[in-house]
Amino acid sequence: MNSSEGIPGGIHGIVNLDNDEDYTDFMKSIAREVVQRRLTVPVIIFLETVKPLSFLGNQLLIFANPVISLVVSAENYYRFVRMLENRENVEKLIVAIEEENDLEVRRRMEEKEERRRNGVEPFWKRFVRKGGR
Repeated sequence: MNSSEGIPGGIHGIVNLDNDEDYTDFMKSIAREVVQRRLTVPVIIFLETVKPLSFLGNQLLIFANPVISLVVSAENYYRFVRMLENRENVEKLIVAIEEENDLEVRRRMEEKEERRRNGVEPFWKRFVRKGGR
């Protein structure tokens, strides 16, 4: 069963059924959300674990559509379902999450260095200094 068979009639305008959709921006937005919530490691472990079963997961999401569509917007949900249809997209999503995490780590290191240059004392040093008096 192709995932397009499980899509309700009114949704066909929302989803690209030709499977030529570019998921790059969608993957970047998912990666950004994962990194902002600091779930990088658990999500990567989960995706690596279920990668061999991605098509089965795709079919499960189609089956669970009536319940999940109550909580999630239809457009993003169906894009995610179509994305999971191809195992290569799962690997691309993992790479996007890793790249976004690297950017976040660099940003935090630059902020830390900037604070150090401006003479802002780290919290733990202030705590140790006050506790030691």
